[in-house]
Amino acid sequence: MAASGGAEPGRSQPVVLVTGCSEGGIGNAVARAFAAAGCAVVATARSRGSMRDLEGDPRFLLLELDVRCDESARATVADALRERGRIDVLVNNAGVHLVAPLVEVPMESFHQVFDTNVYGAMRLIQAVIPHMMERKKGTIVNVGSITALAPGPWAGVYSASKAALHALSDSLRVELRSFGINVMTVAPGGTKSNLGSTSAAKYGQMNKWKYYKKYEESLRARTDVSQGPGSTPAEELAKKVVASVLKKDPPAFLAYGQFTAILSMLYYAPLWFRDYFYRRVMKC
Repeated sequence: MAASGGAEPGRSQPVVLVTGCSEGGIGNAVARAFAAAGCAVVATARSRGSMRDLEGDPRFLLLELDVRCDESARATVADALRERGRIDVLVNNAGVHLVAPLVEVPMESFHQVFDTNVYGAMRLIQAVIPHMMERKKGTIVNVGSITALAPGPWAGVYSASKAALHALSDSLRVELRSFGINVMTVAPGGTKSNLGSTSAAKYGQMNKWKYYKKYEESLRARTDVSQGPGSTPAEELAKKVVASVLKKDPPAFLAYGQFTAILSMLYYAPLWFRDYFYRRVMKC
C-alpha cells in the first residue's frame, strides 16, 4: 500500500477520502477542489502512478486502492485512519464505463462494471461505517450518473450500475440518518474527463457485433457523447460538489452538468415519448 502525504490535519479540518483520483478524471478534480476548500484529502487510485499530478502536495495523502478487492478496501480505510486520525467524508467516485448492445455484452463485462461501480462503493462504505458510527458523524457521497434517471440505448450496463447505486444511496440515507451520517447522491451530466477515451478504448476491444453491425456509427458515437464541446468541465462540477458536501446539511441529491435538464425531463415523460426520443437521437 503506497502512501505519500504531509502533516496530520487539524481538528477542524475535514478529512475526505476520494476514490478514482487518476489524473484527468472527475475524482482528481474533486480531490483538488476539496483541498482548495481547506480539507485534508486522501486521494486513491489503483496505481499511485496515475496520480502523479498530486505527488509532493502536502494536502494529499496518496494511497493505492482496488475497489474490487475487499482486503484492499479495508486496508485503505485503516491506512487513512492511521495517517489522518479520522474520515469525515467518503466520496465513492471510482467507476468504469461500457458501451455495447446489452444482448451482446459478455457476462464477464457485466460483472466487471457492477464490481467496480456498485460493489466497489459498498466495500468502501462497509469499511468506513464502523468508524463513522462510533463518531456519530460523517458524510457518504456516491457518484452516480444522470443517465440512471432515463437510460437510453448502448450504455445499458453502465446506466443499470449507476441506477443500482442511486437505489442503494436512497436506502442508506434513511438507514444511517439516526447514526448522524449523511448520504448524498451526485448525478453528473456530460462532464469533460478521461471517461471518453477509456470508454472508446474498451469499445475498440470488444466491438465484434453479431446482430448490431448496422448500428456501428451510433454505438461508436455513444462512447464519447459526454465529451463534446458543450460538456461541463470536471473542475466546475467538482466545485459544485464540494460546496454542497461541506454545507451544514448536505442535499440528498445533486444533478449537475450537460444533459441534466433533458434527462430529468425524460425521467418524468411517458415511456413512449422517451423511446421515441432515443430512436430519433441515437438512430436505433
